[in-house]
Amino acid sequence: MQSLVHVLDFIAPTQCRSCGSRDLIDWRGLLCGGCAATLPTAVRRITGPPSIAETLAMGPYETPLGVLVQAAKYDPQLGVVDALGHRLGRALHGRVDVDAVVGIPIPRRRRWRRGFCQGERLARGVAAATGLLQVACLTRAAGPRQVGQPAAVRRRLPVSAFSVRDLDLPERILLIDDVRTTGATLHAAARALMRRGARHIWAATVCFQGE
Repeated sequence: MQSLVHVLDFIAPTQCRSCGSRDLIDWRGLLCGGCAATLPTAVRRITGPPSIAETLAMGPYETPLGVLVQAAKYDPQLGVVDALGHRLGRALHGRVDVDAVVGIPIPRRRRWRRGFCQGERLARGVAAATGLLQVACLTRAAGPRQVGQPAAVRRRLPVSAFSVRDLDLPERILLIDDVRTTGATLHAAARALMRRGARHIWAATVCFQGE
């Protein structure tokens, strides 16, 4: 009987990823109704790097929102990535005055292993929800993974980690990523874009750590 429970949980999860409850599961089969009800529908201003005019996020990583980001990235669950992108886009609608949306990319090899890039996929959802243009203009060089690194190491991410494709960049850009931890990734990407002609950079992430 216990084996059958495990099989059923794998096929159709019945336990909330956030609180462990076996109540009615909501939100893509990952959260109970109570945890799903805590998901934010608006963005708030958070601390960001000096290269960015304003950094926005929906909520803390240490909440059901972060559980969804983990499932989206590591399971992976593309439907959850897309739903989060649309949710972030609806929260941002009318909040920023920009010309285009740019997702933070991951290195090519990591994209090949994972099968998708969460930053660019989130940006697609934001663009669809806001009616903004999505521009895939950034590429990212291979390097040590940022996840799990101490904050001091993460902050040393150089601007050379990113390169910008040869195209006419809009002046006002909204950078999109899943999590803002130290802000180093957003800072390096923003500086790379500004070196190629972008004048004003905003940033928005699904959630944040360390605020």
